[in-house]
Amino acid sequence: MANEYKRSRVYYTKAQIQNGLITSGKEWMFTDNVEYIGQYHRYTTGEVFSQASWTEGKSRELIPYVDMLSIITASTDEIGMNAKVNFEYDSIKNLDIKPSSIPNVGRELITDDDLKIGYFVRYFAYKRNDGRCLELSKEKFNKIGQKDSLDDVMWEKIEIKWKIKGVLNDILDSNNNIVESGVHDTNKRTVALLSEKYPNLKFKLSNYTEYYQQ
Repeated sequence: MANEYKRSRVYYTKAQIQNGLITSGKEWMFTDNVEYIGQYHRYTTGEVFSQASWTEGKSRELIPYVDMLSIITASTDEIGMNAKVNFEYDSIKNLDIKPSSIPNVGRELITDDDLKIGYFVRYFAYKRNDGRCLELSKEKFNKIGQKDSLDDVMWEKIEIKWKIKGVLNDILDSNNNIVESGVHDTNKRTVALLSEKYPNLKFKLSNYTEYYQQ
């Protein structure tokens, strides 16, 4: 078994390391399946370790988070699982999927308050079966699931905090830690993270400086 306190290489260039990242949970866990919350850093090799930057003897390898409790619960009784699967299948067959009315797409307007805080919220609907992605105004977003709007069984709602003011790129200290997050780099990280669950979102949001205000 690999040592969770060791990296695959002895030396990495600064360009190969992204320090000072933060996770609030449900994203990474240690190899012993304990969820990790806090600062972490990653490498272009695909390795991810705890701590804001590499700290010998403290940084531990991180792997993508998996809800182990749900897996254990689901696999304790094979008969129970089969019954559960059959029940879910029957439930899906009986779902009342209403015809969806595709709204005129619109975008939320940036307000003076948004400019003061440096970001605004963007609203999207993501179709579960084919990955279609629509950007909506907050009003249309809130109507998802209502009559003459998108069906909430087929469409999932996504809210994205979009940075619009500040420096364009991250400012790093001598240890390659982020001391000021840039507009481009922050939005790029946001899209990359969400695209793990919603793959087509990265094609919708490829301009990371969209709405940038100087």
